Amino acid sequence: MSAAKLGRSHTHTSRWENGRLTASEADAGAVLCILGVTGQERERLLQLARDAGDPNWVAPGVDRQLAALTEYERTALTITDVQPLLVPGLLQTADYARSIMIGAGTTRGEAERRVTFRLGRRDVLTRRKPVKLVAIIGEHALRYPPCDRDVMLEQLHHLAKWNELDNVSIHAIPIDHAYSPALEGPFVLIEFERAKPVVHLEHYRSSTTITDASDVKDYLAAADTVRRDALSADHTTALIRQIADDMECAR
Repeated sequence: MSAAKLGRSHTHTSRWENGRLTASEADAGAVLCILGVTGQERERLLQLARDAGDPNWVAPGVDRQLAALTEYERTALTITDVQPLLVPGLLQTADYARSIMIGAGTTRGEAERRVTFRLGRRDVLTRRKPVKLVAIIGEHALRYPPCDRDVMLEQLHHLAKWNELDNVSIHAIPIDHAYSPALEGPFVLIEFERAKPVVHLEHYRSSTTITDASDVKDYLAAADTVRRDALSADHTTALIRQIADDMECAR
């Protein structure tokens, strides 16, 4: 696209492209006009531009959460997902995800729709140039599942298989470990090839996207600490298989 059409210098538009500068809503609107983007897609992209203008923004409503998170995942280089009490979303089986959603009060029909969408998001882990995922899971999440035992057994076997992929690394935080930043709550650190990293925090009916450089720096440090606290991928796989064996014996 010619920078002249936007009334901007080539240097300015290059800073948009490499993530060093966030385009304003007006600039985003001008780009979309030149590209001929209209209707709902135009409004969706303009909303992302509005949100990007806020240092930290809260997105109420499930659909808006998913739209933002899915876009981050699609363009990410590395995702570090710290989950002390649940299996990370990208690694959940359909039955595990469905069980959690219904337990949270979602109707069965809506749960089915959201499960299908969640499974589709996993494409970022298996595509030709996959995203690197570092999943850090509290041992509590592995031993005390929020679902039926059979559902959790399938989930555990599923996790062990994911850990065999070169771009997926799963690490468990031992249940007897002392303080860890993971005890403060789950967070997802998303890093990109060119753009600055962001942090995604999920709450009950909303999510928070943190983009402020100072705040993100704290989460980068927390992610490093949690990774040091956690078991290696090999030891985690051994733990997962041991817990699965124990569940099998208790049936």
